[in-house]
Amino acid sequence: MSTERVQPRMRTKAPVDLLGIKVLLALFIVLMEIIFINGMASAGLEFVFSSAAVTVALLIQLRFAVRTTAGSPADIVMFIFNWLFLDLAPKVQLMSMPQRLINTSTVAVDRVALTNLVCALFMVAFTLFYGFLSKRGEGAPRVNVTPTASPEEFSGGAVGLALVVCVSVVALLAPSAYASIENAVAASPASLILKRCLLFLPSATLLILLHETVRSGRKLVFSRIGVLLLLLVLVLITENTFTEKRNALGPLYIALLLMAFPKVFSSWARRMWLLVGGMVLVFPAIAIFTHNHRQVVGNVSLTQVSDQIMDHYFSINYDSWANIYTAVEIVKVHGVQWGHQLLGALLFFVPSAMWSSKPLATGIFLADYLIVNYSMWFTNLSAPLIAEGYLDFGPLGVVAYAGAAAFVVTLLNKIALRSSKWVWHPMAVYGAVFLMIVLRGSLMIALGFASAALMAFWLASAMLSVKLGVRHRVARRIGAQVVS
Repeated sequence: MSTERVQPRMRTKAPVDLLGIKVLLALFIVLMEIIFINGMASAGLEFVFSSAAVTVALLIQLRFAVRTTAGSPADIVMFIFNWLFLDLAPKVQLMSMPQRLINTSTVAVDRVALTNLVCALFMVAFTLFYGFLSKRGEGAPRVNVTPTASPEEFSGGAVGLALVVCVSVVALLAPSAYASIENAVAASPASLILKRCLLFLPSATLLILLHETVRSGRKLVFSRIGVLLLLLVLVLITENTFTEKRNALGPLYIALLLMAFPKVFSSWARRMWLLVGGMVLVFPAIAIFTHNHRQVVGNVSLTQVSDQIMDHYFSINYDSWANIYTAVEIVKVHGVQWGHQLLGALLFFVPSAMWSSKPLATGIFLADYLIVNYSMWFTNLSAPLIAEGYLDFGPLGVVAYAGAAAFVVTLLNKIALRSSKWVWHPMAVYGAVFLMIVLRGSLMIALGFASAALMAFWLASAMLSVKLGVRHRVARRIGAQVVS
C-alpha cells in the first residue's frame, strides 16, 4: 500500500494579457489622469485629489465590476458610461474651459471636488453591490437542476401573423409619426405608446425571430430569410436618423448585431470592443445625420466625420458631469428633495392634467435652475442617475441608486441566460444597452421609454408563440403514420 502523499493542486492565476482591452483601457485612463493633473495642478490639491479619486474608482470598477462571464453586456455599459460621461468628457471640458462648464455653470473648486467624490462614491458602491449580488447568485444552491431543452420553434402561422401585424402597424402609424417630427409635436403619453411601443413592435419582433433563427439550429429556408429581410425594412423605416435620436437607435442596432452574429461576439473582449467603438466613435459620428435630417451620406467627408467626433465631447451631449455638479449646487442651496423626483419618475404614466403638482423630469428641473441663475437657454438636458439620487436623498441616495443599478445589471445577466422562452435573451441584451439611457436620464423619461419597449417585446413574443397551423401539421403526420 503506497504511503506517498498526493500534493494538493495549487490554484494558479491566469496570466495577465498585456494587450488585453482591460489593460489598454486602464493605461489610457491613467494617461488621461496624468495629462489632466499636469494641466490643472494650479487649481488646488482638492481639485487634483478628487480627480484622482474618480480615476481610482473607475479602475476598481474596470477590474472587479466588468465580468467576463456575465450573461449580458450590462456591466460593460455601466463602465463605459462612467468612463465617458463622468471621467473623460469632464476632464477634456475642464482643460479647455476651466472657468465655465458645458451647461453654463461657473466653476467653483470646492464644488468640483465634491462632484468628483460623489461620482467616485457611486462607482465604488456599484462595484461592491454588484460583486456581492453576483457572488450571491453564483453561490445559491440549485435544487432539482435538470437540463432544459430549447423552447419550441415558432410556427409558420405565428410568424405570418406577426409579420402581418407589423406591416399593418407601420402602414397605419408611420405617416403620422413622420408628420409629428416635421411639425415638432411635443411628446405626450399618446406619442409614447405610438412611437415607443407600437412602432417599436417590428424591432422587437425582428430581435426575437432573429435570435430563434440563429440559436435553434433550424434549416434556413427562403421564406424565413424573406421574413427577416422584410422585418429589417420595417425597422429601417421606423428606426432611423430621421425618426429617432442616437440614444434610441444605439440599443436597437447593437442588439441586432449581437443577435445576428453570436459566434463573432461570443467572446467578452469582442463585445467590449463593439460597445467601446460604437459609443466612442460611431455614435458621435452619426450626429451629423441625427442633427441634420437633410444631410446626404455622399456629401460627408472624412474630415467632417473626424471633426464631429472631436467636437462631440465639448457639446451639450456630454453634460452629465456638469448636471451632477448643478445637482450638488441645488442641494447646497435648497436642500434635498426627499423623494419628490423619484415619485414623479415612478408615476411617469400619470398625466400632468390629472396631477397638477407632478414633478418635472429632473433634466427640465435642472435646466430651469440654470436658466434662472446662469445663461442656459433650453430645457432638454440630461439628469444622470447620480444626480437623481443626490437631489432626492443626498450621498445616501447615491449609494442607494448604485445598489439599484447593480441589482438591475445582475437581473439582466440572469434573464439573458434563461432558455424557457426565445424572448428572454434579446430582451435582456436590448435592455443592457438601453441602460445607457437610464444612466444618462432623466429617470422619468427613461422609465417611460423602457416600459413601452417592454410592452412591445411581450406583444411580439405573444404573437410569435401562437400555435397557428400546429394542430393540422401534427394531425397530418399522425395520419400518415397510421396509413403506413
